[in-house]
Amino acid sequence: MMKMKHAFRILIPVLLCSSSLQASLPPEFSAEYSLHKFGMHAAQASSSLQRQQDGSWLYRSQTETRGLISVFRKDRIIEQTVLKAFSNEIKPVSYQYIHKGSKKNRDRSIIFDWNNMSAGSLLGDTPSTVTIGPETIDNFSMQLKLMLDLKAGKRPLIYNIIRKGKVTDYEFKVLGNETIETDAGDFDTVKLERSREDSKRTTIMWTAPALHYLPVKIMHIETDGSQFSLLLNSVSGNITEKAGPAATATNSD
Repeated sequence: MMKMKHAFRILIPVLLCSSSLQASLPPEFSAEYSLHKFGMHAAQASSSLQRQQDGSWLYRSQTETRGLISVFRKDRIIEQTVLKAFSNEIKPVSYQYIHKGSKKNRDRSIIFDWNNMSAGSLLGDTPSTVTIGPETIDNFSMQLKLMLDLKAGKRPLIYNIIRKGKVTDYEFKVLGNETIETDAGDFDTVKLERSREDSKRTTIMWTAPALHYLPVKIMHIETDGSQFSLLLNSVSGNITEKAGPAATATNSD
């Protein structure tokens, strides 16, 4: 389960207080994914983006072990980000990661202080504070930003991320176009790879323009060559409305 959690962070789902900001967001949605490892159904994941009564937006995912693996361990991972409008921009204000069923406490949280341009992190029982820039986001809401940038045709795809109390850059490279078969249908996709100069670990993602670039498949390859994949089972919400013609991939190189 330790290795599986990398896919959940990359997986799917900022906020707004005005209709003009709302137009720049992916529509509300709920999606279900199945995770396979060693040819077995290992976990089930759900992801959603929903507007809250106070005008903020909640992006949330929940993943639970399934199949044979659940006989030996019952893990549940909850990850969520709350986003709001700040100075006419959509920004994360809080992030939370909770891992239940693990013997070791891996919970962590981030509180963004945009007035002072800092972020306070809590990793287990260890607090830390770092200075952030105007583009800094958490690694979970990064998926929403990636969807927006792909729709806008932005290149390069580089993001300033705060994770485990440290700020670093994540970069995605466009590999091309590919049709992916899922239980929710067949989708023309843009294929992306997250490049890591200091690691042999690889994450490959297939995003569907017809779903506002929501990922329909994610594959993670570990340094030892082991891999697992996350595949879309179903999706609902306004995100299923026609989002325009499929994009042709253009690499950032």
